Amino acid sequence: MFGKLQFLADTIRRKFGLAGEEVAGFKQELAQRSGAALLRRKRTKVAILAVLFGVVSSVIELPLPLEDVYRAARAELRSRPAPRDVVMIAIDDKTLAANKRNLPNRAQDTKVVDTLIASGVRRVVFDRAHADPETPKSDAMFADMLARHRGKVWLGVVPASDIGFQRVDEIAPLPEFRKTVNLAAMNGRANLFGLSVIFPTSIDLGGKKEGSISAVLAEYQGPERQYRPDTAFDASSVPTFSYVDVMNGRVPAAELRGKNVVIGQAFFGSSDYYFLPFRPNTKVPGSYFHVLGAHTLKRGVPLDMMWYPAMLLATLAMAVQVVSRRRASKSLLITSFGLLIGTFVLDEFTVNIDIMSALLAMGAAAIGFQRINRRYYSSDVDAMTTSAIASDRPSEERDVYALKIANLAEFSEEWTAREIGEFVNTLIAYVKGPGEVGDVAFERDLLVWLAPRMENGELERHADGLAMMLKTAISYDWQSSNSAPALGIDTNHDLPVASRIKKAMQAADEAANRGVRFIINDAAYLEARNNRLQLIKVLEKGLRDRDIGVAYQPKIDLASGRIVGAETLIRWQPEGEEPVNPQELVLAAEAGDRINELTLVVMEQALLEGKQAIALDPRFKLAVNMSAKSLSDTHLLFDIMTLLGRFAFPPENLTLELTETAKLEDDRISPQIAALKARGIGLSIDDFGTGQSNLEYIEKLPSSELKIDKRFVQHMATSEESRAVVRATIEIAHSLGKVVVAEGVEDISVAAALKAMGCDQAQGYLFSRAIPMAELLAMMGGGRIAIYG
Repeated sequence: MFGKLQFLADTIRRKFGLAGEEVAGFKQELAQRSGAALLRRKRTKVAILAVLFGVVSSVIELPLPLEDVYRAARAELRSRPAPRDVVMIAIDDKTLAANKRNLPNRAQDTKVVDTLIASGVRRVVFDRAHADPETPKSDAMFADMLARHRGKVWLGVVPASDIGFQRVDEIAPLPEFRKTVNLAAMNGRANLFGLSVIFPTSIDLGGKKEGSISAVLAEYQGPERQYRPDTAFDASSVPTFSYVDVMNGRVPAAELRGKNVVIGQAFFGSSDYYFLPFRPNTKVPGSYFHVLGAHTLKRGVPLDMMWYPAMLLATLAMAVQVVSRRRASKSLLITSFGLLIGTFVLDEFTVNIDIMSALLAMGAAAIGFQRINRRYYSSDVDAMTTSAIASDRPSEERDVYALKIANLAEFSEEWTAREIGEFVNTLIAYVKGPGEVGDVAFERDLLVWLAPRMENGELERHADGLAMMLKTAISYDWQSSNSAPALGIDTNHDLPVASRIKKAMQAADEAANRGVRFIINDAAYLEARNNRLQLIKVLEKGLRDRDIGVAYQPKIDLASGRIVGAETLIRWQPEGEEPVNPQELVLAAEAGDRINELTLVVMEQALLEGKQAIALDPRFKLAVNMSAKSLSDTHLLFDIMTLLGRFAFPPENLTLELTETAKLEDDRISPQIAALKARGIGLSIDDFGTGQSNLEYIEKLPSSELKIDKRFVQHMATSEESRAVVRATIEIAHSLGKVVVAEGVEDISVAAALKAMGCDQAQGYLFSRAIPMAELLAMMGGGRIAIYG
């Protein structure tokens, strides 16, 4: 991708007479150019960088949540009542109450369908597969009804699919029903955060095309499409009748005659609910989205043009600004307003275009153009050494920044001197961007500059955002590059600037080695660094003596209250001193490259003591924490296997809880995962929802267990968003056949809510703190759990 964009940049520069073979020749030629030519060159670079940022953000769907929110805002402004030709027959709470909280059976479904057909309904579609047998009599009655109403009744179906490493089997009606009934696809896909839903118009089922529920309701005959239901149709205005009222003949035939109906769940406890972005307190049953989809299809063949038209228009607008002699960015402004307004018109014709990546690209370009207009230079690359900006005097009003350019040495092997110069110049222009950044220096593989002083909290937010944005600018291979920028920032304002530059560069090097986005070199950091060095010394002694203490926090089965396992946690008080903070100990072990040794010491004690728990309960699962990156260390895994053999510990009773903050490399961990699975060792994704523990991890790690981070669990009582995240996580994990464990349960109402959501296990202070094995064995022997005050 970078090569193509570089070729485009060279072509544009040749167009404007800015091409050259070497950096030195390029500098001499540029010096002879007019200010307008230099301005065009810098604008071209900004435009290329902005387009690159927009394209990459589109490919990785970075602005997808914002796109969905704006799409929902347009729908809210275009809100209208739904047509009345599609009717919802709701299996609601009224129906469940009349049915003693049971879902309708086949006999009742038969009666309802007979009533609907007798009332003159054109089509009856079940948002249900009828995949499980009931009694022979009721199944035969239902099959007879389907035969009598052949061509008027559709049953739901979901095709088999692969989700990550998991195979989701087909959900289809019983064979005796499929002989005479039509099928309608129930499947759809929710985007990130559930802000929008995408349906197919048809699916391939055994070589045969079957329409989706929305396509059947709309009697759609157009081409196959993936589309979003238009939520401008107000779901609350969809004609709805209670299932029990239809069954008992309390719905007038005139209300149903000539219409298509869908029968679906709408009771409060159903899991098939969605929230609309601007109506967070309104739960919309999934079946209603099929109705909205039907009305969408009736308006025309849906067409999703994705982000290409908007990005093309944005590129043309930036090209106009590049060749323009005017300072104002009118072309960008007009194009932005045109895209914002044009989407409203296109929505009415069921044509979708995504515009947020284009707006982001034009926003970045506008900032760059304004900066260039305020100040431009006579040289091609503002790349001086750090000695040029160093000073023996302090600067109380400036912070010193150093940016580590990862893998620059590797780039140098493939790029020419000109390309390196271009690359560095692009980064310098990007760093300067908006704000009051002074001169930028380049040395080895670091950029160094001074910027206005910020308060600590503001500085951390600024550094985090800057690192994230620079990652987009630096990455040249967007599909496989693991390189990332690392920032070092010095805030010791009383020291000479020359000394602070060295400290900032050291901080950037350390940030790159530790795999973090930034390090602020202030008094707190220096103190923490000294403490970490001291802790490393304590750790080394503890590893030599193998006396690092552990404790066990029980895992409770929420359904039975039984202790089913425990997580091994570090609880160490070396030589009678103050207890060591486990998190700080792990960080020190990682910084000192001793994390694998620490893992083995903890596991050795856990396996030795854990056998006692297995003797009481052979199903007991012992969990030990391990960095997911350690999966690539074959020596560590060999040592783990050796320990299992030495202590005769059953591998199937061991679970490795994997935590991670960095991307995994599939090709390096796949053999180790296969070896663990072959031995029966379980894998658990720890702290799900934080760091890198997300849906990508579920795909890369075929785990048997998923642990919900305590931050979501502990906010359930006060945050609907946290409850929604927890509920969705449980549903996703269960759909993939995983056991779900909730961490940090401290309140009995939260435990009850988790149990109602179907969460399998929990751990936290409500049940017990981390305790020695002797106390755990006593709890297990007593046959009950403890509440820790």
